[in-house]
Amino acid sequence: METSPIDIFDLLLTPFYILIVFIIAGNYYRLNFNKRKKEHYRYFLPALACKIFGGICLCLIYTYYYTEGGDVTNYYFTSCTYINVLLNGDFARFFDLFSLTAIDTMRDINSMGSYGYIYFSLSDTYAFFTVLLTVPFCLLACKSFVATTVLLSSASFIGLWKLYEVFIKHFPELKKGFAIAIFFVPSVFFWGSGILKDTYALSSIGFYTYAFYNFLILKDRRFKYLLLLLLSSIMILFIKPYIFFALAPGSIIWNYFYKLRTISNPLLRTLSLPLILLFAGGVVIGSLHFFGQYLGEYSLDNVLVKAVKTQQDLIRSQYGANSYNIGEFAPTLAGITSKIPAAINMALFRPFIWDARNPVMLISGLENLFMLGFSLYILFKVKTTVLVKSLFGHPLLIFSFLFALFFAFSVGLTTANYGALVRLKIPCIPFYLNSLFILYHLNKEYFKSR
Repeated sequence: METSPIDIFDLLLTPFYILIVFIIAGNYYRLNFNKRKKEHYRYFLPALACKIFGGICLCLIYTYYYTEGGDVTNYYFTSCTYINVLLNGDFARFFDLFSLTAIDTMRDINSMGSYGYIYFSLSDTYAFFTVLLTVPFCLLACKSFVATTVLLSSASFIGLWKLYEVFIKHFPELKKGFAIAIFFVPSVFFWGSGILKDTYALSSIGFYTYAFYNFLILKDRRFKYLLLLLLSSIMILFIKPYIFFALAPGSIIWNYFYKLRTISNPLLRTLSLPLILLFAGGVVIGSLHFFGQYLGEYSLDNVLVKAVKTQQDLIRSQYGANSYNIGEFAPTLAGITSKIPAAINMALFRPFIWDARNPVMLISGLENLFMLGFSLYILFKVKTTVLVKSLFGHPLLIFSFLFALFFAFSVGLTTANYGALVRLKIPCIPFYLNSLFILYHLNKEYFKSR
């Protein structure tokens, strides 16, 4: 089996791909910043550079620090195996691998070893879908590990940029704060830039938000937005389905709150609010039940049982100091609901600095310290009236805040240790920080108006 994914080939080929990416990006930047005078494009090239830097750092970490390998190298080596089958001219077997159900074909490849090896459980459809998405990047990069990462991080950057533009359209004054939250948080551009499910998921969330905003909020019924909305939803469902059900409540409320603004009668507008909330919750729970047979471990019943098993598993000594405990609970909706504050706190603000056991976790601890401090500042600084008016007056803020909290709750509840938590929670960080920046801005505007 392969040992190190980085060789002299990477050192020679990667600079060429970086140059090509920045030539294309530079032309796009000049078109929008210089000619179209879009001020927020001043962050375009630095954000792209940060994204590529994060992906390269992840390559180095998984090559020289996690010497026994991990998901990043496993996705890469499995993608190379697929390409080897293709280059050998075995087209029937290659396309059979794309069916995601070709278990016999995968077993044959592993038994031969001449093409390489399949590094995942044959029942892990989420991992194999990620491999299938990685194959085109790996093929285009001539099977270079680092060059594949450069191409993937560059392509996934587009989804985040679209997300950034949605927030910019609502609050152009906050372009710097939004850029920090979406592009320059270390754990986000580190864990969200390599050959991981998290990279595809994070980018898909950006595309989903952009398409949802244009197609359903602005009612721009062009086919490209509908197609993008469908494709990004499918990507999320095939990679990390629980993310879709974290997006759903906020999306529904976002859409209907825009419609509420057209109701002139204040009483009718107020009475409509609880109905919308009940409808959103009903859609999510109903969808979880309806699609339960397709969600596997992420169906509603399995999630409840999995959450309890994970929690009970934490008391076992072999997990060591990296595990955390939010207390016991029953596998029921009431039991799960009782852990909402503890789970959200765990996902947003842990690990603390003193929980860190390695440099990567230390950086996350510093981030969490900033988010905790910023959250407390907002809590004490923002007036209650401003908070209520902001939430009900800005549907994008509600969507952003709900997704961040709902996602943080699900991850904090079901993740077993800090190492996994640091990586899995990254989708909620940009939305949570954006929500804080918006609240801070609206509070300033409130005092100016007075």
